[in-house]
Amino acid sequence: MSQPPRPSSSALDVVLPTNPLAALSCWIGLGSLLLCAAGPLLGPIAVVLGWLGLKKWKHQETAYGATTSKIRAWIGIVSGVLGTVVGAVVLFSMLSQR
Repeated sequence: MSQPPRPSSSALDVVLPTNPLAALSCWIGLGSLLLCAAGPLLGPIAVVLGWLGLKKWKHQETAYGATTSKIRAWIGIVSGVLGTVVGAVVLFSMLSQR
């Protein structure tokens, strides 16, 4: 059996997210990269929210904006991991200079 075609994303989906967990993950993950010292705190939060956003995406895979939600969740996971690593390195180097 074939599935019905998935509706395409539009500019409205960028402004109004259909998966708030994925959107939060994206923004918190990017914040963990920009705020290096807060990376070890914000990074894991972004990873967990991204993972939960991907689980929610599986249930709404055919819904409007599902592709954008998946991309936002992956951005949150990747940037959260990078923010954690970069933040830990920055904090470690700051503490080792004392």
